[in-house]
Amino acid sequence: MGALFGFSGPPDPLLLERMDNVLTHRGNYPTQKDTRHQGTICYRPGFEPELENRLGAGIYSENQNRQTIALAGQLFSETPAKAVLPWLLQQYRSQGPDFLTGLRGAFVLVIRDGDMLVLARDGAGVRTVYYAFFNGRFRFAIEPKGIMADPEFPRRIRPASVAQYLTFSFVPGNHTMLEDLYELPAGHVVVFSPGQKTHPPAPRRYFFFENVPEKAKQDHNDADDMNWVERFSKTFAAAVEERLPRDEPVGVFLSGGIDSSIVASEVALRHRGPVKTYALHFGTKYPNELAFARAVAERCGTDHEEVFIQPKTFVPHLRQIIWYLDDPIGDPVTMPNFELSRYAAKEVRWVFNGEGGDPCFGGPKNVPMMLHHWYGGIKRGKHFRERMYLASYRRAYDDLSRLLTPDWQKKIDFNSHLIGVLKPFLQCQTPTSFLDKLIAINIRLKGAHLILPKVERMTGAWGLTPLAPLFDERMVKLSFEMPGRMKLSGGVEKIVLKRAFADRLPPEIIARPKSGMRVPVHFWFKGELKRYAGKILGKKSIKNTGIFDPERVRHLLDYNTLEGRGRYGLRLWMLITFEIWRRIVIEKEPM
Repeated sequence: MGALFGFSGPPDPLLLERMDNVLTHRGNYPTQKDTRHQGTICYRPGFEPELENRLGAGIYSENQNRQTIALAGQLFSETPAKAVLPWLLQQYRSQGPDFLTGLRGAFVLVIRDGDMLVLARDGAGVRTVYYAFFNGRFRFAIEPKGIMADPEFPRRIRPASVAQYLTFSFVPGNHTMLEDLYELPAGHVVVFSPGQKTHPPAPRRYFFFENVPEKAKQDHNDADDMNWVERFSKTFAAAVEERLPRDEPVGVFLSGGIDSSIVASEVALRHRGPVKTYALHFGTKYPNELAFARAVAERCGTDHEEVFIQPKTFVPHLRQIIWYLDDPIGDPVTMPNFELSRYAAKEVRWVFNGEGGDPCFGGPKNVPMMLHHWYGGIKRGKHFRERMYLASYRRAYDDLSRLLTPDWQKKIDFNSHLIGVLKPFLQCQTPTSFLDKLIAINIRLKGAHLILPKVERMTGAWGLTPLAPLFDERMVKLSFEMPGRMKLSGGVEKIVLKRAFADRLPPEIIARPKSGMRVPVHFWFKGELKRYAGKILGKKSIKNTGIFDPERVRHLLDYNTLEGRGRYGLRLWMLITFEIWRRIVIEKEPM
């Protein structure tokens, strides 16, 4: 996958070495360095030089113009890969940062233009990049640990981020769990100049997909619907084709749901080499989707493997998982992502996934929001849509007043930091349909700050490159061009996906409702993980930290599985993830 990192100002060999050393898991090849008085840009290749050249990644400089460009990831362009970097620099000189609007791919890009640094993230956010400004120097890295490698970086928890994390299970938007450390949002660019003295520069959005005239979606007949299905099929096929590596096996994470199943089908159809599919389960006593995944693998003719995961498999690696995450993500699916990647990395270097189907094409989690919108359920006062969304997320939004200590609550403006996150999406003029507003939130918040960073970190930990064709920029735009009936109608989700692949997948895959990966943390915390949870969330440790109320945490630890409070297990997972992260990052406990 490669690692991109650097900083503004004079060379600092020791800082460069520290940043490089914490990113070695992103590639084992010698780091390319471009060190000038104006700033340092480094790229650690994730693949052998020949393959890196085919991808167009690396560093390129033009001394006469005092300009350098570096790219991590991959662009999908008609320009030959070896000429991509010079071409990009030429586009930048002619258009400035606006040249980014014409790019597609999964990439992080940095340009040093004299004394300026221009940093950009791809439109959907498949790749991540972070930045910070302190002690007069701008720093950036593809993972937060690259910035935290600087011993001068002030590691302070941002109080509002704790409330956001407990509400969403991730920190949405530009902020992270730490003060002064920022995640560049998907489809944004940030420009640093030496005149910046005290505050970090503000990012600017360059990738837009919501502004589609509503009248363009109003035709409703069978021929029109078939046209949308054909457009989806062609766009999706092109997105898969562009991502296929040449002359080597590829993997697909296959759950048996519609999203990963259509990816497996398209990859198997188009790839000339071996295709491996991987499914996971948590043991016979818990629900699983193995039968569905097997049916798809058999239909597609893939080499299929099933991976069994249980607490004793992952608990020894949990600190490592959270170290790789950097910014805490309280979704239990991070753990199976990590374990599945560890298994797949023994056989492949590229792995496809079905991420993007739910966020982009009306997944089932939009249904309760739509029902609330149509029929109520929350008193329609000020910001009822925002409060409705926060409540429907079903994390710990309704528990914040009990879970956070009074002193910590005083540091947070809940209206600004929770409702304020959603207002730009739910109160905007475009898109006009409520469903498309929800999809925009799912893409720009959940997709860019939870789903894609989680997958990138967990696969990147094992040197895998994740491939997400459903998050292709063209797929995102297509979603907003097509009418809502092709995405979610009558309680049936992702209609266009199901119609496009009705003849290529087993009928039970098309007909079954979405179930999602059900990590059985609710039961584990009353069984195999009970002692572990009590150790991590001990009363003394929680009290000394001053963030969470010890009695409320103890109540969560003592829940009864027979009460049916399934979200208690999820809340415990979020708390454990945060506490381990806090010890590693703030207390600097050794790994």
